[in-house]
Order: sequence, then structure tokens, then C-alpha cells
Amino acid sequence: MEEFRENVRTDRTDGPAGTGSKKAGKRFAVLVITAVILGISAAAVKLSAEWLRRRPDSPADGAVVSKPIDERDAEPGQQNPAEAEVRRIEGAQVTDVSGVAENMMPAVVAIRCEVEKSKKSYDFFGREHESVEEGIASGTGIIVGQSDSEVLIVTNNHVIKDARKISIQFCNALTAAAEIRGTEEGSDLAVVAVKLSELPGDTIKQIRLAALGNSDTVKMGDFVIAIGNALGYGQSVTVGYVSAMNREVTKDNVTLNLIQVDAEINPGNSGGALLDASGRVIGINSVKYSADDVERVGYAIPISEVIPIINDLMNREDLAEGDTAYLGIVGKNITSSHANSFRMPAGVYVSRIEPGSPAEIAGLHQGDIIVGINERTIETMEELLTVFGYTRGGTEAVLKLKVLENGSYIDRELAVVLGYRRDVE
Repeated sequence: MEEFRENVRTDRTDGPAGTGSKKAGKRFAVLVITAVILGISAAAVKLSAEWLRRRPDSPADGAVVSKPIDERDAEPGQQNPAEAEVRRIEGAQVTDVSGVAENMMPAVVAIRCEVEKSKKSYDFFGREHESVEEGIASGTGIIVGQSDSEVLIVTNNHVIKDARKISIQFCNALTAAAEIRGTEEGSDLAVVAVKLSELPGDTIKQIRLAALGNSDTVKMGDFVIAIGNALGYGQSVTVGYVSAMNREVTKDNVTLNLIQVDAEINPGNSGGALLDASGRVIGINSVKYSADDVERVGYAIPISEVIPIINDLMNREDLAEGDTAYLGIVGKNITSSHANSFRMPAGVYVSRIEPGSPAEIAGLHQGDIIVGINERTIETMEELLTVFGYTRGGTEAVLKLKVLENGSYIDRELAVVLGYRRDVE
């Protein structure tokens, strides 16, 4: 800057040549002043927009919206209220997560269940006696959707299993009764619903949908935040890092591929949110699969893998058995170990097709491997039957297949109109 000033003073004494430079200097000064004014105006606009967005009465500062869970981030620039509040934290070191926690709390609920479990015992003579044990279970849930009449909350299946009464506590301490909308034990997921008619207007304004992230992009070493109803005492926050991805964990004959973290996941945290540094949900915490013989080993269900399941649970219809769907195959499970040994895709191997069944009419063949239906990934016959159990007969579905051609498996899709279970009974 000093060099620039010296050049201006020299130009002023150089006659005509200096005059041209003087005019150039004035033009430059005008441009600088104009740029400064525009910069100040732009900054003022940005600050005003930020202030408006943060106003308590701003529509983006609360209220649940009803956009489907798998469509909320489908179009750039469209954000739900919680997404609008997400703050990105750049850099390798995070020292304060209070803002992220504060923004997420309206989308997290505490769950309290009154449970009844049957217990068998035997007397001295070997006679069997059955009794009922009552108890209290606590957990956490994440608000993921809303229908015209209900707020929909996802949690772990084991949190609400055997529950005869479920209570939900929202961020403003209001408590309301909930009903089970759908469960899937094989994924340890459940959705419960609270009627909007049970919630006062100020509660509806305060709660919001969780902002969902993409667990497929999570890497080992990423910073994470866990929020949940630890020990049933109320919402708490722990932090840590991703220790491993795709960790295969088996419990009660159920195997899941989970995110392993060193953030503490305590009893009561089940069903709570695992967040990335920007405050988006990348996993659903599960104490059931956390190690109890070592410290700081917790697990979370990757959110991207279970969005189709959550959508199914939210919209699941309670059907009579005869109204459920029927495909007409005999299938065998190709587990991951079999897949590696025989170089086959994991899924359901079609070993037989019933004559005249929807499968035969659609053109399914023996030897095809079913790996998905609609947006759901399928690895076992049990999972396929679960889907049929809440799907009405007559529904058109798209089977995702692996078909052997010229010595290698290729992807195929097959449209099929499912039959009614009552037609084969």
C-alpha cells in the first residue's frame, strides 16, 4: 500500500502523463469504494436473511412437515425445518457441539414402556408353570414423518417389544401415548405413532423432523455425536469417532452390518440418533448390539440402508392373513458365507416355482436369485415373507434379481402382480 501511495505522488508531478495516471487512480478509487459498498450490502442481506431464518416466529423454526422420508433431500435446495437448521462444521477438530445438539433435540423423543413378559418355570416334579413379569423399559426415538393424523417416530424394535403401554416425551417435556405402527425384528426397527389430536399446538410447533444424512459416505475416523435417553434420565449427548464400518454383529440369531463407534452408547440410548458433525442422522443407535465386556464400543444401524424399511413401517397396513400377498416359490437362503464359497450373490435362491403362481405368470425362473423387492434389499426368505405379510394381494411389485447368463450373474428387474394368500390355502 505504501508503494501504491508513492507512485501516485510521483505521477502528480509528471505533467500530462501524470494527469492520465491521476484519472486512472480516481477511477480505481471509485471502483474500490463501489466494491466496498456492494460488499457491505451483500453482508447486510446475508445477516438479515440469517436473522429472519432464526426468528422464533419463522416457519422454518419448527413444526413437523409431511414430506416422505426418502424424498426430503431428493431435490437440491428443498429442506425440512431441521435440515434448514443444520450447521456444517468444517475442519478436523470439533470442540463445541452444543449448537448441533440444540438443533437436534426437537426431533428426538424419550420412550417409556410398560412391558409384560411371559416366564416359564418348573417345580420339583418337572411341572411347567407360566407367569407374567411386569417391568419398565426406556429408550429413544427419532421423529421421521407425519401423516394427516399422526406423528411418526422410529426406534429400535427391542425398545418396544412386549410393551403393553408406550409413552413418548417430547422436547418440551409433554408426554403422550403412542401406538405401534409397524415392527421388523430382523432389522431391529420399529415405528410408533402419536396422534396429532393428543398434542397441543405449541408442541406441534416445537417438534420437527430429523435431518437425514448419508451413511454410505461415512468413513473410519469421522467425528460423530450420539443423542439419546441414557439410563432413562432424559436426553444426553456423547461424542466420539467412527471406529469401523460394515461391522457384522449377530445377536439373537439376527445379523446386521453396523457402524462401530467409540462414543458411549448407554442403556436408554437405543433408538437414538447418531449424527455427523453437521447434525444429520447417519445411524440409529442400538445398545442391544453394543459390547458389554469392553468399554467404548457401540454400534448404530446405518440410516441409508434402512430408509426403505422405515418407509414400509410408517405406511404398513394391518391385514388379515388371507389378504396378504403371495408369490408362489420355494426359496433357499444364500448367506454371505455361501456367496463367498460358491461365488453367488447373497439373496433368495429360487429352487421351485408353483405352477400357475404369480411367479410363473411373471416369468420368474428356477435358479434366479431374488436380491430385492421394490426398494427393499432382500437376503433371506424370512425377509421376503415379512414383506408379503404387510403387502396386500393384487399389488404390483418389482423383483430385483441376479440371473445367471453366460457364466456370470447379471442384474434384472421383473414386474409381478402378487396373488392373495387366501387363494392358496
